[in-house]
Formats: sequence, C-alpha cells, structure tokens
Amino acid sequence: MSTGAGAARTVAAASLQPLPDAAHQGTLVWNVERLGYVAEEYLLCGRANTYAPVAMADAPNMLTRDMPADMAQRPSYVRPILKANEPYCTRLLVYRPDDLARFSGRVVVETAHPLDGGRAIVWSQLSGYFAQHGDIYVGIASPVTFGSLQQSNAKRYARLHATDATQLWGMIAQLGALMKGGHFPGIPGARLRTLLLTGYSWTGVAVTTFANFHHDDARLANRTPVFDGYVTIANSMYARPIDVPVIRVMTQSDFNSFGGLNNRRDDSDAADGRFRLWEVAGASHLNAAPIIEPGASPWQSNKPVIEPRNLPRFSASECQRDFPTGWGPNTLPLNYIAISAFEHIDRWIHGGPPPPHAARIETAADGSVKTDSDGNALGGLRLPEIEVPAARYGTASGACFLYGYRLPFEAARLRELYGTQDRYLTQLAAAARAQVEQGWLRPEEASLIENAARQVPAF
Repeated sequence: MSTGAGAARTVAAASLQPLPDAAHQGTLVWNVERLGYVAEEYLLCGRANTYAPVAMADAPNMLTRDMPADMAQRPSYVRPILKANEPYCTRLLVYRPDDLARFSGRVVVETAHPLDGGRAIVWSQLSGYFAQHGDIYVGIASPVTFGSLQQSNAKRYARLHATDATQLWGMIAQLGALMKGGHFPGIPGARLRTLLLTGYSWTGVAVTTFANFHHDDARLANRTPVFDGYVTIANSMYARPIDVPVIRVMTQSDFNSFGGLNNRRDDSDAADGRFRLWEVAGASHLNAAPIIEPGASPWQSNKPVIEPRNLPRFSASECQRDFPTGWGPNTLPLNYIAISAFEHIDRWIHGGPPPPHAARIETAADGSVKTDSDGNALGGLRLPEIEVPAARYGTASGACFLYGYRLPFEAARLRELYGTQDRYLTQLAAAARAQVEQGWLRPEEASLIENAARQVPAF
C-alpha cells in the first residue's frame, strides 16, 4: 500500500460475512452482557498487498521481536510491494452496546495479540471505560493467529487464510474504510464520529507500524484519512509525524527497551504532526492495576487455543528472582493514563484543546533511570502514587524488562515522610485533585486512587 503521501490511493473494498452466535460459538469471546453489550463475530475478506516485514507485528517469526535496530526511525517510509492484491479472509470480533442509542460515536480498533491465539489487550484493560463511554470495540485477527483459531474450531474458521502476515495492513485499512463508509452492520455510519487504532505491547507495535508505513495510503475517496488518530501504548517504536494526532503512552519498563531513548520525539501541536509522548514513572509493562468498573471474566470455548509458534517467552520466576524481599505486584494504574489518552485524543481530533505535556523520565549517561532516595524514578508523568509515595515502584532490566514490582515502605519511613496516615491521605488527595485539574485524571480515577490509598497499613 504505502508509496508515500503524494501518491496516496483509495483503500480497496472488502466484504463481510457474519458468524452466528458469537457469544456461545466463537473463540476468545468475552462475556459482555453485564456491561450492556453484545458480542458479534465476522469474517472480513478481500485482497491486500504483501511486503517485506519491518516490525514484530508483521514478521513471520515473532522471536525477532521488534526487528530492525532503527525501530522505524528512518528517512523513508516507502514499502515496496512484493505481491499485489493477494486474497485473504480474517476474523473480526465486535463488542457494541446492545442499545445503539448508547453508541458514543467512537470506534476503537485493535489487532488481536497472538497470546492465547488472539487476546484483546486494550479491551481487557479498559472494557469498563469503553462500556461506560458507549464505545464500540473491534478486534481484528492477525494472520499469525489463523492456525490457532482453526485448530480450536476448524469448521467455524475454515475460511481464514492469508498469503503473508504483512497483509494485516491492508486488512486494517479496509476494515476502517468499511466503517467510515457506513457499510459495517451494527455500526451506524452516520453517527461514527471518531475512528481510532490502538494497541498495547505487540498490538501497539502494530499501531505504530500502520501509522508510520500505511497511514498515508489509508484514504477514503475524498482523500481524508481512514483513521482519525492513534493511541499506542507500551512499545518502543518511533512514531513519525503524520496528519492526525498520535499519543504514545510509555511505561518505565518500555521507554528505553530496544533502544527506545533514540525514538523519543518532541511533543508537537503542528497540524501535520500532532504528537504527545507520556512516559509514566514507576509503571511496568506487566501491570496488576485494577480495571475501572471491570467487566465479566473472559469466556472462551472448551477447546484449548494453541498459540502460534515463535512467540517470545519470559520466565516470571527467573525475572522476579532478584526483586527485593517483601515485593508485590506493581499496581500503578497505567490504565488510568490510557483512559486520559483516549479522552484527550478525541477532543484534539475535533478541535478541542491540546493534551498536556509530560516531562521525560530522567536518565543517566548509560540510559538507566535516575531514582530518588526511595528508589522511585525521577521525572516522567507522575501519578499520585509516585508524587506522594508509600512504596517503591520498580522495574526489572535486560531481558526481564517487562516485569515490575511494588515494595511498600516500612512504617518508620512513612512516619518520617508524612507523620500520620491522615497527613499522607491529605497530601495524596491534593495530588490527585491537581492531576484532575491538569487533565491527567478524571474525577472517577482520582477517587479510585484515594480509596486505594486508604488501604495503606497504619503508620
């Protein structure tokens, strides 16, 4: 597809076929009824080009991780076509309000993560928020998961096929064009106000790869972009300037993984490069934070889903072996900042005020994180738990960078910092209110942070 903005072409057409009774027959379908939502499943079929892979998200062997050392920072984003218009059929999973009168006008698209044969990462973290907002979520299967889905339900997914993993980019563009054109059942085209592509970790790599290499050609007949903006979370890929807003939310784990320090970009409000980079101090890639208004547990068929080969593997026991005595899961609520990203990008797209700027995490000459005397990172976007700490929020390094921990302060240190628990709670509440005023938190999330702080053991 991508031949440069000057030669942008209209997205090719694709067709849809519904798969019946998704909630009871499909694979990896969440039970969304308690959210007031329904689950629907489709096949999306069409033709898409193939390319040489440039990222983990379109590599046939995912052990290559994010692939090139430049992490997509390069002078040209032209991708020569290897094969044109190769046929494909992929799987779509749609979660929408059961009453479309509640539809917010915003559709959020994510590529399914290869784990479990197609995990909806951003949905799993923000399902309560999306449902509260009335958003529609659409997950699109990557070709690398087709074999897993067919092994789990051969008859239902018999038509899934692709020539190459790089056809994913044509699939995403054609899906978006169908929605923007008002041709997607159950999604009122006239009311579709905002179409976003999002992702976390591997699926975030997919977002940034699409934005860098294929956004310019993902155009409707009137030359407007198919996607109105991109929210990419917890991955190190460089995001180049394009003509719609991009927000990168980075964890302390991720901001320098795979040489990510080289892929920082200055924030910009320019029409041809609106961009924000938020590096969240203390946050880890694998995060145990609660989901706001959590939905029901995931539901999947009784047949096991066989994961694709060549997935990167990490040993939790090995990676956590050197964590300090007394550590627990890192509970810094990164998902609250992800909510902020969706809130801000929506307003930004439609002419509202630009999002706030965050300081970068401070680093030493070798790229390591500078910390205070308690071991918490300096700089970065600082949630109240970091501004008014009652624990150290640490992350592992090297091959174990995904993992993080929370080490509670001893009572003596809490008394030294705050004197009494009431003073601690007062200071934390003030920090939470300040972040609401600055636009980092909604009042709902600020209240949740204050409530969680009350669980800190007595001084």
